[in-house]
Amino acid sequence: MKVGLFLTNEHSTPADMGAHLGDQLALARTAADAGWHSIFTGQHFVTEGTQRLQPLPFLARLSGEVPGMRLGTGIHLWTLGNPVAMAEEFATLDVLTGGRMIAGLGLGYRAEEFAAFGVDRASRARRFERNLEIARALWSGEPVTVDEPWCSLDGATIGTPPVQRPLPVWIGGTSNAAIRRAGRLSDGWILNPAAPAGTIAEQASLYRSTSQDSGRGDGWIAAFREVYCAPTTERARELALPFLEKKYGRYEAWGQQDGHPDGQALTGGADEVGAGRFIVGDPEHCRRELARFRDLVGVDEFLLRTDWPDMPAAAAMSSLELLTREVVPGL
Repeated sequence: MKVGLFLTNEHSTPADMGAHLGDQLALARTAADAGWHSIFTGQHFVTEGTQRLQPLPFLARLSGEVPGMRLGTGIHLWTLGNPVAMAEEFATLDVLTGGRMIAGLGLGYRAEEFAAFGVDRASRARRFERNLEIARALWSGEPVTVDEPWCSLDGATIGTPPVQRPLPVWIGGTSNAAIRRAGRLSDGWILNPAAPAGTIAEQASLYRSTSQDSGRGDGWIAAFREVYCAPTTERARELALPFLEKKYGRYEAWGQQDGHPDGQALTGGADEVGAGRFIVGDPEHCRRELARFRDLVGVDEFLLRTDWPDMPAAAAMSSLELLTREVVPGL
């Protein structure tokens, strides 16, 4: 059982991202000093009203602060980019981190992002799979020949191969089709934090069986969960729920709910939106609910997010320290 930290690294416009970077580095160092296993961060583009740092340079900066920790994207919008550039960038970061990178990838869902990159959203599944096929061939170090509208290669190799052979690939997804894709093509499945617990156990079985049928063994389930811990549940709710409600309202505005098989709303009262999604409470509550989710789903690694856009850094640090002392050891 592994436990990692997911860093939000997102704030409402206008924001002093340099100052917030210092807060993120402090959270990362605290997790590293406490023996947490990994740090993940995500990616979006053209997010009106919010600012964020892009994940690969952010992880490169983090890598020097957290020696020994695994670093990953959760997720990188793999459909939007050129596979040669993305293969080179991930390979470079794998070298810079001494072989600690995990490429957490996804299709993406926001129409604004596909329009910004001139990518046909309807073709996203094929383009995702083809980009992954090309990148893996390049990571192998062998000459690669490709003839696609967005990428043409004739016996090409990349300048710097990754340290890890193969470089681990995890795929994020909420729909059953995405979960089957993760089972067929990846080393692990990243659970969407907005996916409620009610449907995830069945989907976990789908992922495991698809992975086994594809010759990949049982695979790896990394559960991205929203968790906030305070000395009392009342205090935890007071500190966390306003920021969680705001974050999930943004997800609703982006249209994320369209990919959820159960149709649970992303806006409304915190208890309605958070049912099966949010774990907010005192240490005993957090420990019990995480353990219950772990056993229900068969989680191999938790990716815990305990800060959200605009949350004061001190509040996020307080939760992280309490999770470290009183929750994570019990998992």
